[in-house]
Amino acid sequence: MAKDAEGLVRGGGPGGASFGNTHVNTGRTASSLKVLVTGGVGFLGSAIVRALQELHPEWDVWILDKNEIEESKSDEYALLEDCRYDFVQGDITDRTSVAAALALVRPDAVIHTAGIVPSLSERYARRLEAIVKNINVEGTRHMVEAASKCGCKAFVYTSSCCAVTDDMSKPYANMDEEWPVSEKSSIYGESKVEAERIVIATNDRSMSTCVLRPSVIFGEGDNQLIPPIHACIAKGETRWVIGTGTNLWDTVYVGNVADAHVLAVENLLHLKSEISQDDESRTRTETAAGETFFIQNNEPISFREFSLAIWKEFGHFPPRWEIRIPEGLGWVLGLVAEAFTRLSGSPTTLSRGSVMDACAMRYASGQKAQRILGYRPRVGLEAGIKRSCQVSRTVSCYHKWPLLWAPILDTSQLTDATLIRSMRDV
Repeated sequence: MAKDAEGLVRGGGPGGASFGNTHVNTGRTASSLKVLVTGGVGFLGSAIVRALQELHPEWDVWILDKNEIEESKSDEYALLEDCRYDFVQGDITDRTSVAAALALVRPDAVIHTAGIVPSLSERYARRLEAIVKNINVEGTRHMVEAASKCGCKAFVYTSSCCAVTDDMSKPYANMDEEWPVSEKSSIYGESKVEAERIVIATNDRSMSTCVLRPSVIFGEGDNQLIPPIHACIAKGETRWVIGTGTNLWDTVYVGNVADAHVLAVENLLHLKSEISQDDESRTRTETAAGETFFIQNNEPISFREFSLAIWKEFGHFPPRWEIRIPEGLGWVLGLVAEAFTRLSGSPTTLSRGSVMDACAMRYASGQKAQRILGYRPRVGLEAGIKRSCQVSRTVSCYHKWPLLWAPILDTSQLTDATLIRSMRDV
C-alpha cells in the first residue's frame, strides 16, 4: 500500500533502495499507472501532486526532487501534508542521477515542472545565463532522454508564456499557439524555448509529449507574485501607478494549472477525463501529442486591478490621489534600484523587469486548450485571489510585513548561484 509522506523509508533501509545520490522509497505495491512529478515539493509541483491525488487516487504518484523530504519540511512541505506519494531524490542536471531514478521508478508518465526562474532584477541581464540554461535546458534534456529509455509513455513539460512574451518590444493581445517564440528575449524565456524544442522533437509513437505554457501563476505557496504586491501596503507604495494602468495581462490560479497537467496526461494516455464535465470534452477526438498549449484563467485583467483586488482582501484601499509614473521613467528608476540592490544588498520593489511586467500587454486565447484538453478553469480569478490571501493571513511576518508564505529569500544572502526564485518549479 502507498505510504504517507511522513512514513517514507529511503537510503537503503527497510523497504528502501539507493543508487549513488538517488534515494527512493519502494513501499508501494504495483499499480496500473505511475506518474512521476519533478519538482513536486515546489509551488506548482505540489499543486499537481494534490490534483493527481484528488482526481486519480488509484494512481501511484512519485516525486523527484533535488532535496531530501526532511530538508523540505517547511511551508512547501506543508502543501503536501495530506498527500500520499513516494519520493525519489535526484538532480536533473546530473544525467546519471536522473537515469538511475527513472530506471528504478519506471513511470508511465512524467510531468516535468522542475526548473528555476531568475528574479526580476536578473531576468533581463546575462549574469545567470549559464545557470538558467543548465537547469532549464540541460535538465529537461536529461529528463526526456531518461524517460524515453525507461518505457515512459507520456511526457508533459511545464514551460511558460514567457517563451513568447519575454520579448518586451511588442504587445501580445489575444495571442495563440501560432505566434512565434521569441528567439532573443530574456535568459528565462530563451531557456524555455530551447527546452520546448527538445520535448516536442522527442514526440513519437513510443512516448507522446506535449508542452504547457502557464501565464503568471498565483495561489497557495506563491512567493513571487502576490507577496511583493501585498508588501506595497507596508511600504506606502499603493498610490503609485506605473504606465497607464490599463494594460491587460493573464494570470492563472495554481490549481487550474495543475488541472491542465492532469488533463494533458489523460489525453496522451488516451484516458477518460476526470475533470471535464461534458461528454464532448470527456470523449476526445484530438490528441495533445506534439502540441503546445497556453494555460491561463481566461480572465484578462489590468495589473492595477489585480493589485487592487489583493489589497482589498487585506482591508487596504489606496489613497484617491494617485501618482502616475510614465513607463520610460519607471524603467530608468528600475535600473537605478537594481544598482542600489547590488551595492547595498537590500531588496527593492522596483526593477526593470518589474516595470516591464507591470506595463506589458499580454493575454492569450484559451481555445486550443479547451478544444483538445477539455481545459476550463475550475477556480475563477476572484475566488483564486480570495483563497490565496486567506492562506497568507495565517503565516507569520517577514521583515515586520505580513508577507505571504514565508519562504521569501533575503537577497543580501544570495550568491550568483542562488539569486533565483525560491522554488523548485516554474
